[in-house]
Amino acid sequence: MASTTTTATGGSGTPTSDEAGAGRRRSGRALLLAAGGLALAGAMLVLSLPPAGGDADPRRPVGQSPLAVPAQEGGDIGAVAEPETCEEGVNAGLNAATSYRPDGIAGDAVERIQERGQLIVGVDQNSYRWGYRSLESEDGGDTSTSEIVGFDIDLVRAIAESLLGEDPSILFKAIPTAQREPAIESGDVDMVVRSMSITCDRWERVAFSAAYFETGQQLLAPITSGITGVDESLAGRRVCAGDETTALDQLRQRQERLPDMEIVVRDGHLDCLVALQLGEADALMTDSALAAGHAAQDPTVHLVGDPVTVESYGVAMNLDDVDLVRWVNGVLEDYTAGGALSAWQESYDDWLADYMPTRQDPPEPLYRD
Repeated sequence: MASTTTTATGGSGTPTSDEAGAGRRRSGRALLLAAGGLALAGAMLVLSLPPAGGDADPRRPVGQSPLAVPAQEGGDIGAVAEPETCEEGVNAGLNAATSYRPDGIAGDAVERIQERGQLIVGVDQNSYRWGYRSLESEDGGDTSTSEIVGFDIDLVRAIAESLLGEDPSILFKAIPTAQREPAIESGDVDMVVRSMSITCDRWERVAFSAAYFETGQQLLAPITSGITGVDESLAGRRVCAGDETTALDQLRQRQERLPDMEIVVRDGHLDCLVALQLGEADALMTDSALAAGHAAQDPTVHLVGDPVTVESYGVAMNLDDVDLVRWVNGVLEDYTAGGALSAWQESYDDWLADYMPTRQDPPEPLYRD
């Protein structure tokens, strides 16, 4: 059983700690309903590698994503959403989700973690089914402690086991959306596994693993709202997005075409859900995968329109830790191998299959070397 410590940072910036039992909790976890989301939203929240593979063309879309459907791209309403191609930087001319080929060699970053004997990871504790606190004990009884669980957390444990062996020590640091990159750049965490979209702009500040999930920015709105997508139905409406997110970037790109749309900014997507519930916003935009979780929590809302982007989640690490990026990419190849019997598929079935609008497979890795 993994040794796990969780550190959270409250709105005042005061650290608190608790020891949570390890192991993955599967089906039967307590549902974090929207009322629970209201309580959580106020808190700003403080692993044998396989042979190298994945010779997919980095200039084509990642995998066969069900999200590559007619949608709105940039400021052009009605265009087709496509994966982002970088104009400059390490991925110039390539898909933003292109990463370093795995080699299984322990360099300075990997050795640093192994010598410490603990993996320090930035995560979310408020994203239902991705990274959130279970309110149910192992035997189903009441408990005064809670454990961070979810799809992202399963991946963290696989990475930690590859680096540190059986029963690895993991320090989870729950961090807000806008602090993901600063936490990596400052060395506060070894990596961030927090449903973080890979973008060309972010590659300028942090390095990413190959993609481990595909998603896209999509609207979530009340069923009775009459909102149909990123279109004229947003005229006079307030649309919420988390600060420092690709959702906020997408809304700002479209504001010239939708001048009567008001953008509401909150700290994160859960805060936007609360704003929606309180009547402070008419819709929210976030990753469709996260939005599906919100719809599972609150039956009065639903996904509307098509995704306006095609994006990929990646594990974010320090730009200097290339050996760690390669190591994680090796873990991902092992984690996704085996089709329906893969660890990735097991985790997907446990956490996401019942909540996603379309079924997904793990994306194909793209490598530049």
